[in-house]
Parts: sequence; C-alpha cells; structure tokens
Amino acid sequence: MLGSDRGGNAEYVVVKATEAAVKPERLSHVEAAAVPLAGITACQGLSTMATLKSGQRVLIHGGAGGVGHQAIQFARLWAHLS
Repeated sequence: MLGSDRGGNAEYVVVKATEAAVKPERLSHVEAAAVPLAGITACQGLSTMATLKSGQRVLIHGGAGGVGHQAIQFARLWAHLS
C-alpha cells in the first residue's frame, strides 16, 4: 500500500522493489489486489482498534471471510510470539 504522497490511488505508480511482490499465477489481478487490503484491515483491527497484545484471547466473528481468516492467522502468530 503506497502512501498518498506517492500516488497510491493513481492508475500508474512507480514503486520501490521492496514494495512489490510477485502475483501468484493462480490468482487473478483482482484477487491478488484484495489480499494485502484484507491483511492490513485484519492487522489494524487486532493491533490498533482492539489493541490486542501477546497472551490475550480473541474471538473473531466471520473467520471464514477475507478479513476474518487473516485475522485468525495474525492472532495465532501473535499468540506464538508470547
């Protein structure tokens, strides 16, 4: 996700190599574009909005959805980091 200072909402942008990733062949461009947005939403929801800390428990409703399944993975990751 590019910042608005570098044209994050523009049709064409120039990115640094560290800001790009190879699109998996099995995903369409639309599907591949949705993955980082759902991931950022899940991460922000747990860390910023819920202020989830290592060792806490969390209940995630809608865990089968795009954001929910990533939220489960982030919560599991943070639980293992404690």
